Amino acid sequence: MKFFTKSIVRKMILTTIVPSVIMFLVLIFIVVGHVKESISEQSNEVIKRSSISASWQISQYLTDYMSMVETGAVNNTFKNFMENVGPETNAKDSPDFEAVMNELKQLEYLDTTNIQAAWIGDLDSSQLIMSDGYVSDLGGDWEITERAWYISMMERLGVAVSEPYIDQSTQKLVVTIACPVYNNGKMVGAYGVDMSLDQLTTMFSGLKLGETGYYCFVTRNNTVLYHPKTEYVMQSVSDLPIGDEAENMLMNVSADVVEYDVDGQKLYGFTSSIGSTGWKVVSAMPSQEFEKPFKQTQNILFIFISAIMLVICAIIYIAARNIVKPLRQLANVSDKIAEGDLDVELNIKTRDETSLVANSFNKTVVRLKGYIAYIEEISELLKRIGTGNLQLDFKQNYDGEFAIIKEALVSTTEMLNDTLSQISVASQQVASGSDQVSSGAQALSQGATEQASSIEELSATMNDISSQIKQTAENATKAKAIAQHATTATNHGQEQMQLMVEAMEEISRTSNEIGKIIKNIDDIAFQTNILALNAAVEAARAGSAGRGFAVVADEVRNLASKSAESAKNTSALIESALHAIEKGTLIVNRTANSLEEIVHGSEESAEIIQYIANASNEQAQAITQVNLGVEQISAVVQTNSATAEEEAAASEELSAQAQLLQELLSRFTLKSDVGARETFFNSMEKESYEDMDQFDEGEDDFKY
Repeated sequence: MKFFTKSIVRKMILTTIVPSVIMFLVLIFIVVGHVKESISEQSNEVIKRSSISASWQISQYLTDYMSMVETGAVNNTFKNFMENVGPETNAKDSPDFEAVMNELKQLEYLDTTNIQAAWIGDLDSSQLIMSDGYVSDLGGDWEITERAWYISMMERLGVAVSEPYIDQSTQKLVVTIACPVYNNGKMVGAYGVDMSLDQLTTMFSGLKLGETGYYCFVTRNNTVLYHPKTEYVMQSVSDLPIGDEAENMLMNVSADVVEYDVDGQKLYGFTSSIGSTGWKVVSAMPSQEFEKPFKQTQNILFIFISAIMLVICAIIYIAARNIVKPLRQLANVSDKIAEGDLDVELNIKTRDETSLVANSFNKTVVRLKGYIAYIEEISELLKRIGTGNLQLDFKQNYDGEFAIIKEALVSTTEMLNDTLSQISVASQQVASGSDQVSSGAQALSQGATEQASSIEELSATMNDISSQIKQTAENATKAKAIAQHATTATNHGQEQMQLMVEAMEEISRTSNEIGKIIKNIDDIAFQTNILALNAAVEAARAGSAGRGFAVVADEVRNLASKSAESAKNTSALIESALHAIEKGTLIVNRTANSLEEIVHGSEESAEIIQYIANASNEQAQAITQVNLGVEQISAVVQTNSATAEEEAAASEELSAQAQLLQELLSRFTLKSDVGARETFFNSMEKESYEDMDQFDEGEDDFKY
């Protein structure tokens, strides 16, 4: 997989590495700031401590000589000498002069390396006596109160170190350490030593600050006592080619490390005082060395964090690959499912949610297989119902919403089966009754024809009418019984026709209920379609992870559409059946009207036959009435013949309608009790045969 294609790996890397980089950059900025501050504090502390240590070393070095001078200032020989020498007394004339010279030489010999001379200065005579034998002239140019060391000594009211100067005889850099001499609380003069700064300069040069740093020593009056650049030595700070910030740095004692520039070089330094001398030690560390620990730490941090970032990237990439790998398997399986291949199985074993998704996916595939089996079986059963086969055989165990569909199908088919079974029985009853009515009408028509023949014979043989009047009366009585029997049968047929009308109405009402149930099935299919559409929308919101569910939802929606279409087809068939039932109901009503007319005709036939009987009785009384009675009988016979023909035609029409209803019902395969039906129809046929036998007997009697 290419990294720059759209993938979860890239998204994970972008959504984790970019924030991590930003976080690490912020962290680096904060850490570097703190590290810089911490290292700066440490470096400042090092500079401070180093400067203080250097000043302490120089202070200790000078303190030894200052202590030595303070010790010499309390020498009694010096005190007595200065007390005895007056303003006009030459120092050499004093009896203590030799002793003083010896003391001075001994003090000089204590450190011949650094002490060039020891001396005393008498305040009253303003004379200077040195260990090398030099004595200033009394009243000469040398004035003790004008000496720099004297002024400094008086300012400090104690031991003082003069500004460095070049000794005229040795051309060495020298300082004078002087201390006032008191006798009985009165200052009588001063004691001091001239000390060479060669060793001190050597000490200065030996003091190092770090690897490239150095120290600069400045006197009380801001004269450079030592600097690595010799051209700066014995120069006033104000005369150096430095900025105001550096000048202020060199002149004043610092409270903290200061950043300053000298000759364009960036330096960090700290100024500390050397004891009570007023001298200062100024440290100077180049910025490269000062910032070196920070830069090294910064580089280490960058390297360390870069390594961490690389490791994190590798870990995220590997983790993303491990996450994407099972997701690809899920995608491949989803594609197969989308293509209709449900013979898939996921074998993902991880310790995260991916394994749960895979297991859920397997369960979903199993469930989809079950749903497909449900849908296939339901489709097959609906096709059977569409072809008229109401014998349903469910092989699947329906769960969830499909159980409702199963119950609806079962209840629908049972209701249809019961309704159509009743219609079938009623139609067969109608067919049987119409056959009986047709047979009776044919027999009645035949009898009427024979009656007409007999009337003709009766007219031809009027001579035999007297002997046959009695037989005619008897035959009229039998004809009345037959007419009554025909009336009874017609009434029974009318009752059966009324039952068939009620059955037709029940079929119509049940068909309406079936239409409502099919409407419910259509609503279920519509709701399934809506749910599938919602599932597709939710799957679309889930993105690629829901693509498989979108396909499943689309398939469910298609199946719902097919179910709705099947329901519409079934509804159309039921509507056709309703139209046929309405047509059959109309025909049945017409048949019922015809039967009513037959009943009226039969009643009229009975009345006419009664009239015949009465006429036969009257013939016995009045033979003159025979011709009139024969004419009346002929008219009645003709009426009976026409009525019988109409009854036969109506019966044939009723039989045709019953046959049509049977053909419509033959389209359906019902779960009916065949044995009960056979028993019922056998009984009906038996009754019909008995009625026909009785009718035949009456017909035979009539013929006879």
